[in-house]
Amino acid sequence: MAYKNVEDLREHRVFYHFLEISKIPRQTFFEKEISDFILNWAKDLGLEVHQDGKWNLLIRKPATAGYEKQKPIVIQAHIDMVCEKRPEVEHDFRKDPIKLVLEGDILSTGNRTTLGADDGIGVAMAMAVLEDKTLKHPPVDVILTTGEEEDMSGALNVDKSWFNTNRLINIDHIVDTEIIAGSCGGIGVDLKFPVEYTKKIDKYKGYKIKITGLRGGHSGEDIHKGRANANVLLANLLNLLREKVNFLISDIKGGNFRLSIPREAYVTLALEEKDLDTLKDVAKHFEYEAKKIYEETAIDLKIEVSPEELAENLLTKNTVDKIIDAIILSPNGVSSMIGSLNVVESSCNLGEVYIKDNYVYLVTEIRATFEKNRDYIYNKIALIGKYLGGEIRGFSAYPSWVYKPHSNLRDIANKVYSNLFGEDIKTLAVHAGLECGCFVDKIQGDMDAISIGPNAWDLHSPDERLSVSSTEKVYKFLTKVLENLD
Repeated sequence: MAYKNVEDLREHRVFYHFLEISKIPRQTFFEKEISDFILNWAKDLGLEVHQDGKWNLLIRKPATAGYEKQKPIVIQAHIDMVCEKRPEVEHDFRKDPIKLVLEGDILSTGNRTTLGADDGIGVAMAMAVLEDKTLKHPPVDVILTTGEEEDMSGALNVDKSWFNTNRLINIDHIVDTEIIAGSCGGIGVDLKFPVEYTKKIDKYKGYKIKITGLRGGHSGEDIHKGRANANVLLANLLNLLREKVNFLISDIKGGNFRLSIPREAYVTLALEEKDLDTLKDVAKHFEYEAKKIYEETAIDLKIEVSPEELAENLLTKNTVDKIIDAIILSPNGVSSMIGSLNVVESSCNLGEVYIKDNYVYLVTEIRATFEKNRDYIYNKIALIGKYLGGEIRGFSAYPSWVYKPHSNLRDIANKVYSNLFGEDIKTLAVHAGLECGCFVDKIQGDMDAISIGPNAWDLHSPDERLSVSSTEKVYKFLTKVLENLD
């Protein structure tokens, strides 16, 4: 069905719910308002609903006639979202609704902020199932979790008593011709160095180098797509510049979130005015070369040099060299592949660089299917800290969901998809963290799970987009799977 504008989308109940929850802020760790909204909505429907101390929700819908004796099914999604915006956009993710734009089949924010379809559209599908009295299905337990986009603390803290079945459908994938049957684990890593300061002297002038226009994206699902990392580009530029001129650093910052490939970075340098032309020449040449290297993924790359006020205290030459060395030495990008599946097995994303409380921080997300490879990358970062005098801390670890070759739920889904759409659906593992891995030890028996979802692009960035027709397709698929469960 074609829709003329955003409000027309309300004709479809999935989009009705998505538009409603898009009015409510859903920043990770600030999910109480959206959790309470869904809680009260479920109560108004007369459904059994539970809310825990993490604002997770369990909503139970009884089986329809003829399905009472069948084993229940869990539908699961997360209610929080990544909050990224363009630097020039004024948007408060704690207060402001998401402003939606519909262009043909594509729903977005017009490249202003993240859309929140990750995973608001999964939540909306679950809500549509819960309210629809015409559907045929066994007992349905909807589990909506919090904290997914930061540390999966919601899923990790779901009480095992919430599970009375071993089968689960996660709605957090972004390709409608695929079933996901495995995902990687991960861990965040802080590497920090104490900084030393020296007083600003009169001969130094301040100049800001600003890198913008990169595409960014999801630090797992997009890590293999050749997208430039603004932090890495900035360090490489500074490495070239220090061979030609002397400079100190007044301030440095790159990226906003370790789970997003950094789109922007800047540094404020202190150097003599006579070296300004050299700085501009190095920056101009570096931009030219970077555009050649990242021709398809960084067409809007800009490296700008402009005057900037300096702080009274500047980072010493020793600290400056440590920062540049640490970023250059830090692992970033794909580390290893699963050859048989042609899927990334392990990777890391240097998502943030910033100065706080007399320390410089490098924040990385490591992803890996196998713990040994995760530990290998972690140890590489630890060695950087060891030799450069830094400290390392791991945080927000979550487990992988290991692919299993046999699955009754997957077989049913494959058959339903083929009957509906006249083609086979692909089955694969994905290089992203899915909450299914958090449930393996909680669920009753041997977990039988799949992850599905509509076509979406550029998650974790303001370019996030969602296909309307694909959403309709996947919802039809979901409801037919429920109807055909044995």
